Amino acid sequence: MRPTPPRTPSGDQSSQRAIDAIVAGSPMPMGIPASFIADPLSRGRSADQVLRGNRGLLAEYAGAEGYAYPWGQLIEIRVGRYILWRVVPVAMWAHLVERRAGSPLLIEELLTQVQPGIRPALRRHLPRDVLLAGCQGASRRSPHALFALLLADPAAATAVRQWLATPFLTEVLPPLLSRVERRVDEILRRA
Repeated sequence: MRPTPPRTPSGDQSSQRAIDAIVAGSPMPMGIPASFIADPLSRGRSADQVLRGNRGLLAEYAGAEGYAYPWGQLIEIRVGRYILWRVVPVAMWAHLVERRAGSPLLIEELLTQVQPGIRPALRRHLPRDVLLAGCQGASRRSPHALFALLLADPAAATAVRQWLATPFLTEVLPPLLSRVERRVDEILRRA
């Protein structure tokens, strides 16, 4: 029996489809956001540096599947019996484009600076079968992900997918992303 996904209060059909898809475990192919390519190019990196290598965008997005939301992407990666969800904010970089115009800092460098606040902000919201990952600073495999969530017990996949749909995506993540955006704005004001 498939779980019944929650309904979005706004009635936004594309967001509702993405919520339905995460509950059902039906990720879609994800593309590289244009801002992730433009960011390093506008700061003097070559196209080869941006796209190639272990930390290039082609490696980061190779075979990427997940769910698109107005705020960004939730990339789903299956690792054997386990599932990892990477939270990749995209919209906030469009909101901050003017502020970032004179800054030499790359998106991935700004994300590294705001990551210390993620663990305390999420600690009380995570179910026991979900581990917070991907907050190890500049050494992380997916430099454009703010953090990742790891399903620690594959038997809990249905319950965790329900939790991701609501309350995580609807109540926990929006205020967290707002705080991250404000923090990035503060960093840019001081730079």
